[in-house]
Amino acid sequence: MAISARARALAVVTLVFRIIALGLLAASLIVIATTARTQYDPFYLKVFNGLLGVEVQVYEAVNINFQDLYTYRYVLSTAAIGCAYTLVLIPLAIIAVVQQGKRIGGSSTARILIFTDVVFCALFTSGGAAGLGLVVDNQHRNRKLFDSAHRKFYISFDASCGLLLAAAICTVAIIMISAYSK
Repeated sequence: MAISARARALAVVTLVFRIIALGLLAASLIVIATTARTQYDPFYLKVFNGLLGVEVQVYEAVNINFQDLYTYRYVLSTAAIGCAYTLVLIPLAIIAVVQQGKRIGGSSTARILIFTDVVFCALFTSGGAAGLGLVVDNQHRNRKLFDSAHRKFYISFDASCGLLLAAAICTVAIIMISAYSK
């Protein structure tokens, strides 16, 4: 009886971590999809005053959102794929809780789920790390043009990447529980 209670408790904890991971991934997806910024790109305008040509640097306002840079798209797609994967596995976790902690399909299915959890954990980690790396690079490169609009954008993007990394931590906990209960 104690083994059944332990198996059910592990199944409940796995379900809770999957729901938390889904919430974190959905929040990351919402934050990055709704974040946009205005970037001021310099261009040079030649003004002729008689015989002398004078170059004047003018800044043009350009709106940038997640579709404009590959890293933003990667972070967004990582969060979207993670949401879909977690939505597929939540019903399996619910079934495991209802069946008193019994596994669906035996140990070979459990191994496949552990393997896919490891792959998705690596995906979440790479998405969050790539986004944070891009933010740090842009902050160092555009130090002179860094205003409150940029700061708001980078804080939102940092939050989105941090949520992805928190989902990766939840996935690591799920992997450890799955390996322990195997």
